Amino acid sequence: MLKRVRLSLLVLGVGLASVSCGAPVPTNAPLSELNARSVLSPTRFGVLSSLRETRELPSSVALGAKASGRLLLYFEFEQPEETRKLLRAQLLLHPTDGSDGVEVEVSRADAAGARLYAWSDQPRALYPRLAARLGRHAGPERVDVTAILLARGKRGEPLRLLVRAEPGEGEGISIATGAAGGEAPRLELYWQ
Repeated sequence: MLKRVRLSLLVLGVGLASVSCGAPVPTNAPLSELNARSVLSPTRFGVLSSLRETRELPSSVALGAKASGRLLLYFEFEQPEETRKLLRAQLLLHPTDGSDGVEVEVSRADAAGARLYAWSDQPRALYPRLAARLGRHAGPERVDVTAILLARGKRGEPLRLLVRAEPGEGEGISIATGAAGGEAPRLELYWQ
């Protein structure tokens, strides 16, 4: 009788432990409605070209176009107040024109100076640096920047991202800046 009671308690304990302890959620798992989503607009956005100064933000920029030269997009976002675990972070860029696929490098960045006009004003790129390929799609281009945000610097500082594109032979791909209406780049964060 005592053996049956102990066996029953053991089975009950193992059953409760398996219910209360779950496997960790992989980052590529579908996001459920129980997770939170934050959408951040840049508090500062600058475009730098190796060929010309950019005192005003254009309505779109042609990444990878021969006529654009090297392009650098600088984004600064407010530090999110979220305390939950970051599952995924995506930089959303909205193509407006072009058909060529473009290779870009995305990285963290030091704070930019007061001016963002000339190529010499560019902030320093920090590690990690990720490669991404942008193409023309019906919706926004989603660049996974999760690794960059997980490796971010000091807490309380703004999130700073750089997107660098080298000139190619084709027309590249134009990305809306939101300066003349339309969709501006933004950062989507998913939390558990």
